[in-house]
Amino acid sequence: MKKIALFIFISLTMLLNANAQFYSVKTNLLGLATTNLNVEAGISVHRNWSLHLPVNYNPWVFSGNKRFQNITVEPGARYWFLESFSQGFIGFQSIYSRFHVGGTGKYRYDGYGFGVGISYGYSKVLNKRWNLEFEAGLGVLWSDYTKYLCKTCGAPQGNEKKIYLIPSKASISLVYLF
Repeated sequence: MKKIALFIFISLTMLLNANAQFYSVKTNLLGLATTNLNVEAGISVHRNWSLHLPVNYNPWVFSGNKRFQNITVEPGARYWFLESFSQGFIGFQSIYSRFHVGGTGKYRYDGYGFGVGISYGYSKVLNKRWNLEFEAGLGVLWSDYTKYLCKTCGAPQGNEKKIYLIPSKASISLVYLF
């Protein structure tokens, strides 16, 4: 009976160690500096792979009806060169954005976009629970939007559908690890 109990204890210990996961929550400091509220949740699913779900939101309208309103979601995965949440990585993400932009030029734009992107980054370990992360990336975005003539009221100038090569990631983030 003692051997069976010892076998079960060792098996459970190994199972728990094999399935240990690490979680992260982070915010992009560059995004906050541009009035984009943002948060990203991450989970390590393998020694070298992690899944991420960033959400960006900007509800603000500034003087002169200037705005970069959006809600953007970029679910993705990262391959870490050493191990999850440590040192360099390559990221792959999909992109969905609903936006209303204008007030700085002749037109304003109201629409949405879908796309994919790839990024490269580095996570600097500060201590056991905190990292500082740098990331830059490019993406391809298909956008469908209505173009309006003036900053505040103008009649629609028609719908446009275009594909853009965009900078999909630009971040300096503070990361908390669980």
